[in-house]
Amino acid sequence: YMIESVALYNRTRELIKSRRNISYVRTTLEHIGPHSSFIELTTSENKYQVKKVYDSRALLPKEVIATPVLQSFQGWRVTFDKDVCVPNEMRLMDFSIPQNNATQFMYVLPTTKNEALIEMTRFDRTVLPEELARQHLKNYLRAMGCDYKINHIERGVIPMSQHGENHHRDARVISVGSRAGKIKSTTGYAFKSMFEHAQELVQDQYPPRLARLSFAQKLPNRFALYDFLLLYILKFRPNWGKEIFERLFQKQPAHEVFEFLEERSTFRWEVQMFAKLPIFKFLWSVLFSTISYVFSAPQRSLPLLVGSCVLLLNYFFPGAGNAAGLSVLIVMLFIVGIPHGALDGYIAQGKSKLLPFVLRYLTIMLLVILLWMASPLTGLVTFICYSAWHFGQTDLKEWGLSSTFLSSLWGALLLGVILISHTQEMNTVFLQMNVPILDLAPETVVLVTRGLILVSIILGICLRSVPWLISIIAIMVGTQLSLALSFGLYFVLQHSVTGWNHLKTSQEWTNKSMWVRSLPFTGGAMVLFLLVFHFDKNSLLQWSSYSLVFLSALSLPHIYFMSRFYQKT
Repeated sequence: YMIESVALYNRTRELIKSRRNISYVRTTLEHIGPHSSFIELTTSENKYQVKKVYDSRALLPKEVIATPVLQSFQGWRVTFDKDVCVPNEMRLMDFSIPQNNATQFMYVLPTTKNEALIEMTRFDRTVLPEELARQHLKNYLRAMGCDYKINHIERGVIPMSQHGENHHRDARVISVGSRAGKIKSTTGYAFKSMFEHAQELVQDQYPPRLARLSFAQKLPNRFALYDFLLLYILKFRPNWGKEIFERLFQKQPAHEVFEFLEERSTFRWEVQMFAKLPIFKFLWSVLFSTISYVFSAPQRSLPLLVGSCVLLLNYFFPGAGNAAGLSVLIVMLFIVGIPHGALDGYIAQGKSKLLPFVLRYLTIMLLVILLWMASPLTGLVTFICYSAWHFGQTDLKEWGLSSTFLSSLWGALLLGVILISHTQEMNTVFLQMNVPILDLAPETVVLVTRGLILVSIILGICLRSVPWLISIIAIMVGTQLSLALSFGLYFVLQHSVTGWNHLKTSQEWTNKSMWVRSLPFTGGAMVLFLLVFHFDKNSLLQWSSYSLVFLSALSLPHIYFMSRFYQKT
């Protein structure tokens, strides 16, 4: 039941040395670059071209709610002065020690009749203090009633997170180990799942034909929900852990508990198990984890919340909701919407090249405007295509679904629902722009819109993505609002806020510093808008058409640099 890592590593190195066709290189990997027929590995000393890559590099998990729970431990390998151990019997999760406002327990793993590994483990957001571990280990050994000698001390910290999994967009780059999500987040158990994953890889369960489209990310299931609820308890009520784990092992046979921990139990058994646990503690976790999830990423729920409020206001006070909704969107447009599209340039060029970059940025915008003037239809189609790609890329980056195909598909679906459901309003704008209108019967509009929504919902369910489903529900609410509100809810409150947060996190900026940095870009774009279109305050329709052209001109350089930014991050 215990395999020493040193012995495993040494045996692996012996096998590698015995094979002439295997080279062992110790170096720093700087970049993994996919090409059509090979993968290029760039190291600090050389470059290698390979057909497949197995990637086990550790990642710091990006936790959604607060900081991650840590499994920290200290173990003493001891020799006793008499036989006190049964070699084939181990003691797991002994909660008889003081908890110190955390979840703490002991392991006893005998190797002989008088030798064992005595280990103290702590589940908490803080690491097990050295002195506290030493004190509890001494007291625990003293209670065993014999003298001992410490042969070796081991320490470690394992993040207990559901967000450590990471997969490359090219399926020829295969994640293994913790990077493949093979550590059970609520226990830290990993060896068996890693071993089984290695067997699958040997049996070629990941064939090269998937090299252009990777869905390797493990989709969440009911066990992920159980882990999420327990981890939330361990984060904010760590002193509850002892009661939960003790009840779990006291009320169920041990072998059935381990089947559950290995995610092999049946749903019927799980219902019976939860009925014997402190259910109100889990109901508390359901309620407050949901609230925390909503506030941890407000852009996921803001469009749905604001859209629903607009509908309610319109129901009780006709027209008031539209006015309030547009006011919110206009304010947020100037706070986040336009500025978020300006900061990519700062990342791409830096302060030393600010002015030349602004000029190039504005030149690209001018070329887009000239395209609209030459052919409004071409300008419109081009704008929709690259906007769909960009919206999808940003959302899927946020949701942890790395797929070029899914990015394009999601972007097309969300824009399709927004635009098709507002065909009449779009046609009014098209007439102002000399673009052919969409001649669709009302019944056809409803049918197509419902079809796109249905496809989106099915995909969200298949991918088991809560943010995806929340987004499509918000877009469904938007179909009952005006085009400006429907598109604005998504663009300003979801897309712009998401992009803003991505830049803020990656660059470690503050909101204030981001607003200051965005001023030259935002100001330049607004000046160009005023000069070219001579802003007409008296014509809402004309202003709408101008806004569409202006947005498309501003978007193209922004999309290019954000795409490069996402590839790097």
